[in-house]
Amino acid sequence: MTTPALAREVSVVLYPGCIFFEIALALEQLSGHYVVRFYTPEGESHKSSQGFELQVDGDYAALAKAETVAVLVPGGDSRGVLTSGSLIVEALHKQMQRSVLMAGICAGNLVLAYAGVLKGRRATHNYTQEHAHTDKVEAAARYWRGSFFERANIVIDDNVITAQPWAYRDYAAAIAVYLELMPASVGEALATYTERRRYVE
Repeated sequence: MTTPALAREVSVVLYPGCIFFEIALALEQLSGHYVVRFYTPEGESHKSSQGFELQVDGDYAALAKAETVAVLVPGGDSRGVLTSGSLIVEALHKQMQRSVLMAGICAGNLVLAYAGVLKGRRATHNYTQEHAHTDKVEAAARYWRGSFFERANIVIDDNVITAQPWAYRDYAAAIAVYLELMPASVGEALATYTERRRYVE
């Protein structure tokens, strides 16, 4: 793991229609160690998918300049961020150049692909015939060019993490382990907690 020296921020990309739940467990692991800051396309206020207001710290231009260790991108209706065009592309490019952790889940992976973050990388996503309608698969196909799809719950390729929407526990654990907030064994316990605790009739 390599993270920018002295950076004590974790940055979250928010957009209309994103699903906060997918990153909530990850932020719970991170918030005691880092300042969590939220960014929207124009710095506008954001109501989460649960209906509560989040304090927004800046727009995507500010995200491009943020001294951060990680950028988290939740899923949801990604049209809300793709329509921001060059704003999100520039922000994610800048952070990728700084070798920070880039972590997408569900449609957050599409946002990373749209910004070119996944080119030359192994990645997973659910824009396949197995999980999406043909029209969505075809509409998103161009963004995956240059990346290497793996049918997996989560894929970690150096400083890029991509996860399926149901793998939110794996996602939270992978981020915490990457940032050295917990050993791999504890991360594994976090990822498999519900499987180990679930009653089997």
